[in-house]
Amino acid sequence: MKSRQFFISVLWVWIVVSHGTLHAQDHDTKKTKVFVIGAVDQYHSPMADKSESMFAQLANKNNFELHFTRDTSEINPLNLAQYDVFLQLHVAPFDLSAAQQYTIQQFMEKGKGWIGIHAAGLTGTQFDQKGKEYWKWYENLLGGVIYSPHPPLQDGLVRIVNSEHPITKGLSASFTLRDEWYEFDRLPSPPVNILAIADESTYEPRKPMGYHPVVWTNPSYDKAVYISIGHHTSSCDNPNYRTLVGNAINWAADQYGKEERQMDSFLESQATILVNQVGYDSNLPKEAVLKSKKTITSGTAFALIDARTGEKVFTGSIGKSEQVMDWSDDWYTTINFSQFNTPGFYNIEITLEDHTLQSFDFEINSQLISKSLIPAITKFFYGQRADSEEELMGDANVKLFGSENTVDLRGGWCDASGDVSKYFSHLAYTNYMNPQQTPLVDWSMMETVEAIPNLLEATGIKDSLIQETFYGADYIMKSLSPEGYFYMTLFSYFKKDPKERRVVGLLADSKTTSDYQSGFREGGGMGVAALARISTWKWKSKYRPSEYLKAAEKAYAHLLENSTKYIDDHTENILDDYSALMASTELWLATGKSKYQKDARARAEKLVQRQSEEGFFWSDDAKTRPFWHASDAGLPLIALIRYLDAEKDSELRSQTLSTLKKFIDYQLQISAETANPFQYPRQTFKYEGTIMKGFFIPHENESGWWWQGENARIGSLATALLKGGRLVYPATTHLGVSAELEQSISAYLNWILGTNPYQVCMMYGYGQVNVPYMASMYGHGSGIGGISNGITGFKEKPDGSGIDFRYEDSGNEWRWSEQWIPHTAWFLQALTALESK
Repeated sequence: MKSRQFFISVLWVWIVVSHGTLHAQDHDTKKTKVFVIGAVDQYHSPMADKSESMFAQLANKNNFELHFTRDTSEINPLNLAQYDVFLQLHVAPFDLSAAQQYTIQQFMEKGKGWIGIHAAGLTGTQFDQKGKEYWKWYENLLGGVIYSPHPPLQDGLVRIVNSEHPITKGLSASFTLRDEWYEFDRLPSPPVNILAIADESTYEPRKPMGYHPVVWTNPSYDKAVYISIGHHTSSCDNPNYRTLVGNAINWAADQYGKEERQMDSFLESQATILVNQVGYDSNLPKEAVLKSKKTITSGTAFALIDARTGEKVFTGSIGKSEQVMDWSDDWYTTINFSQFNTPGFYNIEITLEDHTLQSFDFEINSQLISKSLIPAITKFFYGQRADSEEELMGDANVKLFGSENTVDLRGGWCDASGDVSKYFSHLAYTNYMNPQQTPLVDWSMMETVEAIPNLLEATGIKDSLIQETFYGADYIMKSLSPEGYFYMTLFSYFKKDPKERRVVGLLADSKTTSDYQSGFREGGGMGVAALARISTWKWKSKYRPSEYLKAAEKAYAHLLENSTKYIDDHTENILDDYSALMASTELWLATGKSKYQKDARARAEKLVQRQSEEGFFWSDDAKTRPFWHASDAGLPLIALIRYLDAEKDSELRSQTLSTLKKFIDYQLQISAETANPFQYPRQTFKYEGTIMKGFFIPHENESGWWWQGENARIGSLATALLKGGRLVYPATTHLGVSAELEQSISAYLNWILGTNPYQVCMMYGYGQVNVPYMASMYGHGSGIGGISNGITGFKEKPDGSGIDFRYEDSGNEWRWSEQWIPHTAWFLQALTALESK
């Protein structure tokens, strides 16, 4: 027998603890979104035309949001990700391209609803088209039936055989319909659940079936129902048929309780194959991981299966089983199929004793991840805009904390799916943990636009990303005070009244102060860097290039004089160094001025001097606290790499390159010191006065409470190791780095996209398993294309040891589930680095 162990996300609306404060999320019910694709062929167009008004009325009656189209090009992952139900109205499977067919498979593997009507049941190789493979998966979806020619159009009787099912609720026990009464070569195979049949005695069949199903579900594909009737336009006016279709939509959309059932199934399973649920680049290393309750014999065979046809296309042998210290009792075994490069849609099968495991489906193609996900990320940030009516009203004249003075801070992006505040940085009081937020996002977009214009053109999003970049830069401009500092935080207090929003300095537990001036490490340095960089652009925007540059120079001059006054302990550390290095380097590149050259060299030298003998960086001047960071771990290297874009002095370049090499060596070495089948990037940190090594950051740290999943850290390190590796470990591999680095970088991205111990794809709307939806104020919430926090050390282990990912935790789910814009920004940088040679 075959099994797929998986769990999927449903809408959860809860009370969430976000950034230390208990706050209630909006409790509005999320509308079911239905995608209907109608046929365009001459035989079925009349019914599709007539049905459009029927679907509109059903949507109004049942309070779901419906999109009706005849354009099959709309069947793509980015578009379908926003829908709950896919309804295939007379569109035959052979009318879809291979990519569209696979998109439907992926849609259903998420546990979403599928409804096929009439001509959607035209299965069988008799419809084979030259050069096109038969979609065997779809035949299985319909219960293994093959269509055989139908009798002439005539009236007949439909009889309900399962009146207890939600789809047949409210239907007459029998009703007359005018139809073609499709016939099939056999009954659909178990576990198909037949709900209605045709009474063949009431019309003249062509090839009598005897027992003739016309409506059935297929529990093997969860929410899948096929309705063979509905050819004639009169069906749209038939009350029973309208009820049947409406019930089918509501049933297909209902996911209540599914997440718990599927989570239990996954955790209880004896073995599961973990894959990158988006897919693999043809030219990069390709690995999956087998998670099991016991060791698996090394060399056990696995097979790569064509997901559409079911044919075996590649075989290989699994690696050695190993356990990860402090994680769990589970065993992990690598599955390497890097030798296979043929574009297509696949899954992995492994037979263990009498049980065959099958992974989720995934795609293999050139530039697959970047071309698929950069458009989604662009759309995600557009959706994060703080542009609701409430936000625009509240931010037009937002008060400065402790004052009646107001500023216009309309614009910018909401920080997270659980927090509609806007930040340059936060955690200022920790001194060593400040993350870079809004300016980092904007700088990341600039990097993408400049580095991979051809890919952006090819995917049709270049103009959109340029517009989004200017949108971010214009908010940074607005955030520059007349005195020359940037406002650090516009805080919502998690209150619905937008008049309660304030410009603040933020302490733990959402306590606020008037210390809202950004120092270098508090977002000020990255703010300068973003404005200086965009001043070199030639595209038109609200501000002239000279205005961006003037603002950047003004802010930088102010920070040189005042940054130590603004930062919490008034003492600079590594965060100030890399933030100021980014600022001075971008100004140097934009102006060519020697004063910025001098400052950049000084800051680069400070970073070099902070490196330890082992290769990690020290945070403080006394060299007692290692630098570790849950978000920006790779930023010291990125700052040095950007500095090298300006630096021409051979001695200074050599010194900087040596620093990059030493850090990369350290990162590879520490990650390989213990069993690490996922190649997760380990780190050095300080806990209770002791310097330690581990996978995840300590939960007891300077913040007093803040720890979360580290997907931003992973993205930042992937970016840093790839860009740095091309400078110090150039090679003829596809990525232009050593094979060891290429393997590690691929593993980092795989982890985020599903190859992790919890089988979760952290990009919402992609892959088969996501975190639960998180609702937020003003219509915001989890966005398609956004990255969630991710996996942590075990909650009850203050040193960050163990491993944890929780869907429910009495309001603390945000630590794992919440989307946060730095995660997505760093992932965007990593994808950009993949494609920029």
